[in-house]
Amino acid sequence: MNREKDQLKKLLQPVPLPGGKSIPSRILPGPMEGIMTADFCRTMMEFDLLSSWITPFIRISHSTPRAVRLDERLIYFRPLPIIAQIMGTYREHLARTTKILSGLDGVIGVELNCACSSNTVLRSGAGGAQLRNPEWIRDTLLEMRKSSPGTGIGVKLRTGFTSADELPGILEQVRKAEPDWIVIHYRTSKELFRSVPDGLQRLRTARELLPKTFLFGSGDLFTCGQAVEMISRTGVDGITPARGLMHNPWLIRDIETVCRGETPPGRNVVPFLLRLLDLSADNPVWRNGLILEITRNIWGRESEFFKSLAREHKAAAMRRILEKKQTTEDRGQRTD
Repeated sequence: MNREKDQLKKLLQPVPLPGGKSIPSRILPGPMEGIMTADFCRTMMEFDLLSSWITPFIRISHSTPRAVRLDERLIYFRPLPIIAQIMGTYREHLARTTKILSGLDGVIGVELNCACSSNTVLRSGAGGAQLRNPEWIRDTLLEMRKSSPGTGIGVKLRTGFTSADELPGILEQVRKAEPDWIVIHYRTSKELFRSVPDGLQRLRTARELLPKTFLFGSGDLFTCGQAVEMISRTGVDGITPARGLMHNPWLIRDIETVCRGETPPGRNVVPFLLRLLDLSADNPVWRNGLILEITRNIWGRESEFFKSLAREHKAAAMRRILEKKQTTEDRGQRTD
């Protein structure tokens, strides 16, 4: 029990990086393409729900993006410290992009994405497809380091492309590049979102293979209990909950509370939804998808609250429903 408490307390400690920089906490939000919009990021920061970001991947194709274009991709995440994630197949452009990113405001590190498993990405040979060529990952990380010695360099992996049996060979090559951190999602590329009974054991294997490398664990982190279990059973140094934030926007802060030996308080998510709605409604193109997804995850698809929101397509109507729900929540708290 004392060992587990010590492991959890360490999650609250910063991670030192080259150049005197550091990751403020060992609990980071996993990048979510299509979710981390300007409105979502601003709402998360206004409610103080995290301490730093890993961005969704920036696709690097046949050329090196200009600094102004890269800077535009980071605006949503400021003023918090940023790990900029990049993905591509051209090593020279990935290294040059790393150098540019390392000089932009707020960037503390650059992470190479070798984990994305969308069909489009895999067909292009990027993301998780690179797991079939660990030497490429090694050499690319080395070039990124050479281009930016004063910036943190990391990589996101899966436990294999087809089978977790590939993991030792992948890690053998990645270790030679001496990255500052590795994020490992415990599924393989081919497993996508399927249930993986031995996911935590795979992370434990990674820990045993790389006892001195800073490892972040990833995969099915929806609750504080799942976070504690991953840490205690695998020995990873940190975690990156992602979709869990769509079930509980306070998840990172709640895990931090547990790490301090305290019980997380009850959360009223409606004010978060109201703020997200107001920001989204100001956009020229109004989209309510994030609000509906969070509502469905928390209250359930069959709840009348979700159904009433799903029937509406105008922001004003959705706001009235949310305000009514807020009034109900306030009354419940006063009764308690």
